[in-house]
Amino acid sequence: MIRSKSIYFFLALILLQQACKDKYVSPYASPTTGYLVVEGYICGNDSTSFHLTRTVKLPGDDNPPAVTGANLEIEGSDNTVYPLTEKGTGYYGASTLPLVASKQYRLHIRTPDGLEYQSAYVTYRPTPAIDSISWKENPDNTIQISASTHDPADTTRYYFWEYGETWEYHAGEQSYEVYDPSTKMVYPRADSNQIYRCWHYDSSTAILLYSTAKLSKDVVDQFPLVTLPANSAETSVEYSIHVRQYALSKDGYNYMVLMQKNTESLGSIFDAQPSALTGNITCISNTSVPVIGWVSAGTMQQQRIFINRTQVISYYTNVCPIADTTFGKSTANYVKFFEQEALVPIEDGVAGITANTSGCVDCTTQGGITQKPSYWP
Repeated sequence: MIRSKSIYFFLALILLQQACKDKYVSPYASPTTGYLVVEGYICGNDSTSFHLTRTVKLPGDDNPPAVTGANLEIEGSDNTVYPLTEKGTGYYGASTLPLVASKQYRLHIRTPDGLEYQSAYVTYRPTPAIDSISWKENPDNTIQISASTHDPADTTRYYFWEYGETWEYHAGEQSYEVYDPSTKMVYPRADSNQIYRCWHYDSSTAILLYSTAKLSKDVVDQFPLVTLPANSAETSVEYSIHVRQYALSKDGYNYMVLMQKNTESLGSIFDAQPSALTGNITCISNTSVPVIGWVSAGTMQQQRIFINRTQVISYYTNVCPIADTTFGKSTANYVKFFEQEALVPIEDGVAGITANTSGCVDCTTQGGITQKPSYWP
């Protein structure tokens, strides 16, 4: 449930400012394999998913090693056991589990190195529905997206959100032709091979928390989730955000607050120093082995919204940096421009073939894919 990029930096006890010239050597000593990091949520109304990784030595990188080949189970206080299947590199999950609100649940892990981990039993907490995911355009043309919710029973009080983003964007020019190097010829581009229309995916990395514990009513009114930059590719065609909302226990919330402070209030000598994190997962085969993570259980609420370019003031345009090249139709020219100069054909016209660079014509060079999402309008 917690994004990996937000986890690994808390392990440094002191962070130097950029201007500091002396090399910092951290007193933190990590084992060769790194400590286990557990991210996930035991969900009773959607799929349950956990991600296992290892910490890295400082200075670290953005790709901590995944733990594969582990055995994970969800155990209920009523002696039910639900195994999780490895779904990908370090990801383990199961479809909707038949959890019971009156029971408690925990996570049991056996890693390939022979160690065994277990979370404390946690109470199954229903999450209130999302009232709305709303957005507004600010005077500077940035777009603020917010979440609102409430619990009529006034018992939830502690909330956590995460989200996934998708946006459609287009290349600077559309290619109607494709070059085949095996035949040295240019052919009409099939719709299935289009490279003009792409979709880009991203996910939240910030820890988004809010508590209504000090309020008279359990109401969250327009909690800010993300701010889209002005005139950005995100709003150039169509943008969508899929928000997931979770209820937390007070202890789980406090753990996440410490994580938030340790990972987001960094960079200044005047910031609060990183705090030691004590999660609800322990290594039961060797209690001296630290493990990082907090396991919660309950329901998840979700909502998706779309924002179309026509709904906002967006001046974003994807303009090709150089003009098109036009040349005569010949094998020699095809080899020269498409193989040697790596241009991409655009159109077969009367005056010849027009072409431009892949960065102008191929939308996938900007990190997206051409497969349309199933939920896209």
